[in-house]
Amino acid sequence: MPFARKTSRDPARHFVTLTDLSHANWQVTTEMEKLGLWSEELDDIDVYLVAISYSCYGWFEPDGHIYIPAVTGANLHDLILGHHTRLTDVLRHEWAHALADRESDLTDSKRFTRSFGGSYDLLEPVCSYDPEHHLTLYAATSPCEDFAETFHFYLRHKGRLPQRLAYKPKLIRKWEFVEWMANKISQRS
Repeated sequence: MPFARKTSRDPARHFVTLTDLSHANWQVTTEMEKLGLWSEELDDIDVYLVAISYSCYGWFEPDGHIYIPAVTGANLHDLILGHHTRLTDVLRHEWAHALADRESDLTDSKRFTRSFGGSYDLLEPVCSYDPEHHLTLYAATSPCEDFAETFHFYLRHKGRLPQRLAYKPKLIRKWEFVEWMANKISQRS
């Protein structure tokens, strides 16, 4: 039998297994470590596979853990539209929230506010979506989500600013904040 390649219309790509989650989490935490974004404060955070979520791909809870649903309304919506959201990208985003929680002295800084237009705890948009200011539509919802989306792209691109962003000063400032954060964390280790 020939090798069956999974496509974006393949329902299996829209359901998360424990094996998928373990592999993706290992990949993301390795990326964080290589880029200087892992700190001892993250060692006690666990990532759990939960059964279902009607709206989101995953979340970081105040209990200090990340939760990823096996089935989500968002993934089913993606399936219908022929899209696919990478599990590694979801984890990159959620690990950003975990890091912000554990390294709050960095995300509570004036540098964060200057970079993202508001404090990490501000739960409303600073401005409407603008591709010169935001990497994604979701990034425009609040400074904390803007940070998490920037962090996720930073990890995905191994810390190298994509050429398409090289002429967008507001995005460069956010990228530089993540670099600064990595430097601060690395200096503590």
